[in-house]
Amino acid sequence: MTSSHDYQPTDSARESFLEVFRRYGAGVAIITLRKPSGEPTGFTATSVASLSLLPPRATFNMSTTASSWPAINSSESLLIHTLPSSAHSLATQFSGEAASRFDGIELLEGPDGLPLVPGATGYLHAKIVERHTVGDAAMVAVEILGGGLGLDESALVYQHQDYRVAASL
Repeated sequence: MTSSHDYQPTDSARESFLEVFRRYGAGVAIITLRKPSGEPTGFTATSVASLSLLPPRATFNMSTTASSWPAINSSESLLIHTLPSSAHSLATQFSGEAASRFDGIELLEGPDGLPLVPGATGYLHAKIVERHTVGDAAMVAVEILGGGLGLDESALVYQHQDYRVAASL
């Protein structure tokens, strides 16, 4: 049996993967938590999805080489902030340099002392229940402990390597 480390995708497989997922619109969220040192850390995620209702669980994916991975790998809880279309600059900021992700943001203190970013459509307070690594990526499952609503605006969507507005048809 071939391990995933030995697999070399064809050019066609890589191109198909990129082109299909570029066309696939995904909601945009910011995930925040604290490093073991207590410093806030966070990142933009376009892979957040509901997992189950009973119990309420969600999932997201990330690279294990990401600057926030050590915190995800050692923390117990985090906040998921869903973003409105008006927060595209926040999404860009949290996908940029790790050292400047919180620049100019007046953080609020959320549950468990977690960094709560203002300007979201809502947030979910979650406990990490599973981390599953596959190569240099990880799937993270969380159980929802609570949350709150924020702005009532159209959702921010990421598609074609750009931020867009989710709109009714």
